[in-house]
Parts: sequence; structure tokens; C-alpha cells
Amino acid sequence: MFNNNRHLNIFEHYSQANALPIENNVSRGLAIVMSENPLLLDRFIDYLNSKCGTGIEVQKHSKAEDVDIGIQQSITKIIDAYPSPKLIVGMTLTTEKHVEWSEDTTKPGETLITDIVIKYKDTFIVIEVKRNSADARTQVQTQVESLVNEIQKRNESIPSVDYINGNWEDIIEIIQQVHSITGRSENSILSHYLKHLEHRYGQWFPVSLLSEINISIDNQILIEKRLIKIIQNCCKNEDDEKKYTGRYIIPLDYSFLSEAQVDIDYDKKCLMVTVWPGDTKWQGYNLYKTTKHDLNWINDNEIIVDDTKLELIVEPYLRFAHFQSTIFAPYIKKTYYNQHFGSSKEKCLELWNDITKEWKRASWDELKNKLLNKYSGLVDKEEFNEGFISKFENSNRGYVHVSFGYEVTAYIPEKVFKQLERKGNSEKQNDKLAKFVNHVIDAIISKIV
Repeated sequence: MFNNNRHLNIFEHYSQANALPIENNVSRGLAIVMSENPLLLDRFIDYLNSKCGTGIEVQKHSKAEDVDIGIQQSITKIIDAYPSPKLIVGMTLTTEKHVEWSEDTTKPGETLITDIVIKYKDTFIVIEVKRNSADARTQVQTQVESLVNEIQKRNESIPSVDYINGNWEDIIEIIQQVHSITGRSENSILSHYLKHLEHRYGQWFPVSLLSEINISIDNQILIEKRLIKIIQNCCKNEDDEKKYTGRYIIPLDYSFLSEAQVDIDYDKKCLMVTVWPGDTKWQGYNLYKTTKHDLNWINDNEIIVDDTKLELIVEPYLRFAHFQSTIFAPYIKKTYYNQHFGSSKEKCLELWNDITKEWKRASWDELKNKLLNKYSGLVDKEEFNEGFISKFENSNRGYVHVSFGYEVTAYIPEKVFKQLERKGNSEKQNDKLAKFVNHVIDAIISKIV
């Protein structure tokens, strides 16, 4: 597939480099697809009626001329075109589900502009669109009250009024349902609009399985949304799920490591499961003193999980931290490590005893001397100097915590994780991929302990 195909999307910008997709463009797109697709408009009206108050219902139309959809229409022009509606429904369309409408009134004005207005038989539907969770209720109330005020001025019958809150997640679900019913044509206007929304507002979409997503950086928002769901489903209890929602970390309760990470390698098209045994001083001590196995596992290049062979990569590294946050972490050269430490916990513990501690600024020359001379070849000299000078010596930091650990990553190939996705879903009790990720973590742990 050509990599510029997004430019062929009728809702995407072309000449303006990464132009901001302002609310007017989102409103315009929604108005276009509802004008073009009668089934979508019909389902939208069903959605609207499901939210209207008791006794309020938008009557379905029977003729094409009963429907008119406009964007950026002034109050006076709306009433000029259709002076006597029987019902006006004001609708917010945001990313939040607001609960209550204010009883406060706002002074009507004739210069108000509506985002979308739908004339549907004898009903006006006034929609105020937001791309975020901003409260649009006051705006839409003002627009509706201005319409009523204009109708009164012209001595027409006063229409009934109702207000509803809509949200983008619901609207996208409706669009997806209609798209599925109408054949999923890649070249349809509806398909173009869905792809535009996926690209710009992937966070609005329900969680998609990785088997349904092309593994590409273009779909990063959708992929990361699924990764977050996998992580939540991997957590042992609800408190962890709440605490780590939105972060790509699975908390673990071991003395030698505290977390696992789930991520995507877009180049290899693999799901990565990574842990860091020995990341802190305390974890390093427990790794060398409390685990029973030697360190032979650092030379393993594969791991078998549920009869599936996965690639395994282990990289020893130094961690330079401040206020418990990693500032930079250069890898230890593997040839040097194998030559001087190998699988010996005793030799690793000697290095741990020599460098793993808090180093005050006054002792940084001693630290550098150890790493670059006493242990010459342990790390890349140029990489270390560049990182240490920029992150510490040229900063206001007065100390650095040094430790060394192991980055252990298992790679789940696309074929494997997509097969697992097809066998389950994203609900915790049936998330086959999340269960496999937990099995990968267990398999790595079993190598270490």
C-alpha cells in the first residue's frame, strides 16, 4: 500500500502540514455522512429519541424534502428557511456524558452560529460539537433559546424544547454498525470518515483487538488503547487496574523486580513483554543473594511459553537515577560482561558492592574513574560521557543513584498474538492475550528464581 494514501481521504488535510483538525471540520464531516447515508441518519434519530425526555419524540420522516442538514447557520437564517418547527432538541456532542442541565437562562442573541442544525420533518436538532470534554450545555441552550425567541418575534407557535447529552463514543459505535451493515466499502464516504476519526481521534473508539488492527505506527492510538486494556486485564486486582490505568506497566510483587511493561515493536511487528530484575540497589541485592538459580539465563535467546517458542533478549545495563527516576541507562557491553562476570553471582555482587550506591557530586570524578578506567570497556565511553555530562554535571542535581540490572524482553510475534486475539475478546475473563502475557512473565520469573 502506498504510504500517502491518507492524503486521498476526503476528510484529511493535504496542503497544510498536519493542520489542526478543528471542530468545524469534525462537524462538517458528521453532517456530510448523515446527509449521504439515510440509514446512519435514521439510526442517529433512534439514538436521539432514546435520550429524549418522557413524551418527547422526533417523528420519522417519509419524504426526502423533510430533511435538511446545515452547518454554521445563524439563528435568523434558520428561522427564515423554516419558521415554524414543533420541536427543538438541543444536543451536546462531546467526549463526556453530562448528567444535569442547568435551569439558568442566557440572554438570547441573533448572531449565534450553530455547529450543526438538522431540520427533520417538523423538528430542529441543534448540535454543539466539541472534540474534548468541555461542557457545551450553556452554548446549546443559548442557541435553542435564541431560536425560540426568534420564533416568538415572528408570531409563530412556540415549539416544545428538550435537551440531551450525546458523546462521540456512542456516535462512533453507530457509524461502525451502519458501516458493517452497508458492506464496509473502503471507498465509501462513511469509510473515509471512520478512517479520519481513527487517525485523529482514536481515543474515542471502543477497544479493538490487535487482530483487527494493522500493526503500523499510523494506528498507534488504537494499538495503545488495546495495550492499556491488556495491562488492566493482567493486573491481579482492581486496585492495581485503577492505579495503573493509562500506564503501560503491570505491577509485580517480587523482591528483585517490581513491574513488567507491555509494548509494541513496530519494526519487528512483535508484542514485547519486558521486566527489569535488579533495577534498584535493593532489587540487585535480592537478585544476587536470594534467588537460587545462577545467571545462566542471561545468555538464553529463547523462552517457551504454552508450547510456543519466543525470542528472548537480555541486556545488562547501568541505571543512573535521581529522586527514584531513571535519568539515563546505558547498556553494559555484552562482550565485557561475558568476559568478566558471566553467570557468576559472586562477581556481579562485587561490581554491585563497588558502584551501587548514592554518589554525591563531590565524588563524581571517582565514579567516572571507576566506570571508565577500573572497569574500562564496561560501557561505551562516548555514550556515558555524553549522558553523564548533559544529565548530571551540567544540571543542578547534587547526587546520582547508581545500580545495575538486566532488561529482559520476550517477543510475541504478530502471528501468535493475532491468533490469541481471535480466540478471545478484551473482557478480562476471556482475554486470551492478556493471559498469555501473564504466562510469559511467569516463565521469565521461573528462569530467575
